[in-house]
Amino acid sequence: MPTTQPTTLTTERLTLRPMEERDADAFAAMNADPAVMEHFTTGPLDREASDRMLAKMREHHLREGHSLAAVERTADGVFLGFAGIHRHHWYPDDVEIGWRLAPHAWGHGYATEAATAWMEYAFGELGLPRLISITIPANTRSIAVMRRLGFTLWEEATHEGLDVVVYARQG
Repeated sequence: MPTTQPTTLTTERLTLRPMEERDADAFAAMNADPAVMEHFTTGPLDREASDRMLAKMREHHLREGHSLAAVERTADGVFLGFAGIHRHHWYPDDVEIGWRLAPHAWGHGYATEAATAWMEYAFGELGLPRLISITIPANTRSIAVMRRLGFTLWEEATHEGLDVVVYARQG
């Protein structure tokens, strides 16, 4: 649902805002980290691929009013990663909620906090009937976040040779 103003959300500890050029270095460092990218078929991204991804996220946010957005710790402005909603090409009729955080942000509840804010926005402001979240079965950390958010296993599938699990939650 397009809007004229890109969405920024806030939580107790976080600011969830459109990605900006100032995020490029921290975003690229996160995407180049093998631990962060362990569960992605691309593996670590080089700077060019990371910059392309950042540009796509920014364009989507401007066009749709929401996207995968920067997760920033409000107290000190530190870039922690991203979280948000978008349409995944495997499931064009659904909206996916997703997140990726830098290792220094792991284990603090930031993914759950950010995803909760986006989930409330999606079900409330946008009136979406359902959200999905996609990962591979080995990504137990993300699956744990999905379960904390009240998502349940909806589908096991293979896309482009990759076995995935899809969790879903009704609005």
